[in-house]
Amino acid sequence: MPIISNANHDFSTYSVSSDDSSLDRFFTEIPETETIKGAYFHRAQQLRAPGSWSAVDPTLQVLINVGGNRYAFPWSTLEQFPQSRLGRLRSCTTPEEIAGLCDDYDETCREFFFDRNPTAFRVILNFLAAGKLRLLRDLCAVSLHDELAYWGVDPGHMERCCRRRMITRVEDVAERERKEEEWRQKRMTLKKSTTEAEKGHGTLIGILREVVENPHSGLAGKMFACLSVLMVLVTVISLCISTMPDLRDEETRSKRSEADWLQHRLDSEQEKRWNGDLEI
Repeated sequence: MPIISNANHDFSTYSVSSDDSSLDRFFTEIPETETIKGAYFHRAQQLRAPGSWSAVDPTLQVLINVGGNRYAFPWSTLEQFPQSRLGRLRSCTTPEEIAGLCDDYDETCREFFFDRNPTAFRVILNFLAAGKLRLLRDLCAVSLHDELAYWGVDPGHMERCCRRRMITRVEDVAERERKEEEWRQKRMTLKKSTTEAEKGHGTLIGILREVVENPHSGLAGKMFACLSVLMVLVTVISLCISTMPDLRDEETRSKRSEADWLQHRLDSEQEKRWNGDLEI
């Protein structure tokens, strides 16, 4: 069954000879584009050679120092990223505005200093120069997320796989920090309640100690002092009375009569037992 109906199956009219151009209507020649060499270097470069920073023209390029590493960016490159921190340097006109964007500024060399992670800045450098934002293997995802926020680079420019990995890692760290904060708050609440309970208990103990030790602390102190004196008097009187001869004789007779009563009862019980045995 033919795929295309009414097709001409006679292929003799076609030729593959070099001088035949009958297939030109099916294939169009794609012109080769010449690779622009050094485009990356012209958009951003790291100054490694000593003294190379002195050749930077402040009117055409900006000199950046990140963690001790010097970089040169053409102003035309930074103008393509006006919302970034480096892009906003172009519009700074006062020292206060410059201080709000960088950590230090050398007016003599026109050099902007940033106290940031130089390894993480490699990602920013690659993005500004080549337009590609990717996560490096030896770079912490959370650190890169913070660096992107600092330099004013939208994470949406990042490759999808790298962005998903970075966001997942950031969310995991945020969740762990949230749980640690909840645990810390619970511990602080428990410690606070325990401290308040101990404080209340200590206050009560202090009040009782003041009442017992200081009769002039108030009405309760005076009442406790009077009660203490009364108890001492009662104890002394009881001891004195117990040493009187009449009371001692009465106590002796009472003990003797009690002993006689017990002996009489034992004798009665024994007599009943004997009588019972005789009747049997």
